[in-house]
Amino acid sequence: MLEMEVAFTAVLIGVILTAQGYSLADPIVSVFVASIIAISGVYLLKDNVSYLIGKAPSEEFMKKVESTAKSVMGVLGVHNLKAEFVGPGIVHAGFHIEVARGTPVEEADRIAEEIQAKVGKETGCQYCVIHVDPKTVEVS
Repeated sequence: MLEMEVAFTAVLIGVILTAQGYSLADPIVSVFVASIIAISGVYLLKDNVSYLIGKAPSEEFMKKVESTAKSVMGVLGVHNLKAEFVGPGIVHAGFHIEVARGTPVEEADRIAEEIQAKVGKETGCQYCVIHVDPKTVEVS
């Protein structure tokens, strides 16, 4: 807000000076206003660059999401957990859960929805995409 008021004041002064015959006032004020816009853009970029590059939440957050998902009855495992900030305090997470082979689709969907609600409540994760996989048989 302050930048805009400074820019408007400079433009007003430039218009008055140009009207009084000072022809250099217009380009000087133009450069001044452009500088204000450029500086504001740099600060805006600095504040948001972490969201643009997909900053990851803390390791503690990731462990909390995983442990919360594993705490739901019917979940046998969690893998491929990925999360990133998509805005100030807004996290998007996606991961796979494993359920027993032969679990009905309706039950697997209920488990995924329960995890989504529980992870959102426990961690504040606003967007959570959960993929349901059958438990793979481990070959020894």
